[in-house]
Amino acid sequence: MTNPQYIDTPEQLTAFCDAIKKAPWLAIDTEFQREKTYRSILALIQIATPNIVAIIDPLACDINPLLDILYDKSILKIFHAARQDQEIFYDLRGDPLAPVFDTQIAAPILGHPEQAGYARLVDDILGVQLSKAHSRTDWLRRPLSDDQKTYAADDVIYLAKMYPLLETQLKEKDRLNWLAPAFSDLCKTSLYANPPELAWKRMRAAKRLKGASLSALQKLAEWRETIAQQKNIPRGWLIKDDILIEVAKLKPTDQHSLSSVRGVSAKFIEKFGATVIEIISTAINKKPTPQETQKKSASVSEKEEALADLLMAQVRLKAANANVNPTSITNRKELLQLIQGQRDLDLLTDWRQDMIGDELIATLDGHNNFNIVSGELVISPSPK
Repeated sequence: MTNPQYIDTPEQLTAFCDAIKKAPWLAIDTEFQREKTYRSILALIQIATPNIVAIIDPLACDINPLLDILYDKSILKIFHAARQDQEIFYDLRGDPLAPVFDTQIAAPILGHPEQAGYARLVDDILGVQLSKAHSRTDWLRRPLSDDQKTYAADDVIYLAKMYPLLETQLKEKDRLNWLAPAFSDLCKTSLYANPPELAWKRMRAAKRLKGASLSALQKLAEWRETIAQQKNIPRGWLIKDDILIEVAKLKPTDQHSLSSVRGVSAKFIEKFGATVIEIISTAINKKPTPQETQKKSASVSEKEEALADLLMAQVRLKAANANVNPTSITNRKELLQLIQGQRDLDLLTDWRQDMIGDELIATLDGHNNFNIVSGELVISPSPK
């Protein structure tokens, strides 16, 4: 792989685009900031192939020619923890990139830790320890130092080295298809859209509200989200969640009573007080959007807990034999749901069902024997 290029002119970007436009895959990372805006501000795009690595400065040149290539669906895009990067591209063009491969999602299928960070995975797979010296860098500040450029380039240099190794192992074990649903989900536009009318659902305390208070919160959250998007400012800069919840609960009928709500500033009332009162007065006369009904967890008996221990042992044994991280397969909560008769579970879909889901049900139906042989757990079908 050549030394990283720093691209900050149209001529350099054109040459780079010509060099990568036929690549079968691209390793991609981004640097951004979001502290003072609703949408992330893109500061850098890093891209690597087995032979080329570049750091593109979107503050210095028009990146649309590069985006045209990145949105080419014949090119696979490689990420580590893709969701935040995908959100950047969604904000740029209204769609995430596709197709994608996420090393953080793929790694546990090969026995690596669940949700492993990039540096951990690079160390585990390539034996390289990455510097963390610039993890808090202000990537919008120019000029960037050579050390900062090296740090940014490392985020794709080793990604481009890891991907072929992971892909080869997945193909050898016939597991690449296991990942298709998760990778497809990362390319869904709905994952990155923030419709204002659904903003209230992100507020945990909304679950405790009912009737007029819930209706008021729903409309207030929609209003706040709309303003934040229009002004491109953090929603909390308008009014914080806990204060908005309190306003919805108290349902003030005029600006004087609004001012008595703890945390509501005089500046907020001056700018938005009349609007907020009007929103509340309208909302409380309408039925709220129904909350999603949460299934109450059934009480778990000691015998069911013991049975979950048995099934978890079966999962761990299968995972160890297949060199898969067991947390990629299931968890104790899902096993308890299985024991209590639920069948609409992730465990009983896609590769999980083929690997162990059916075997777990066979255990619950009494069709498996558990024995200790030479100090090891052995599971075998019961004699018919």
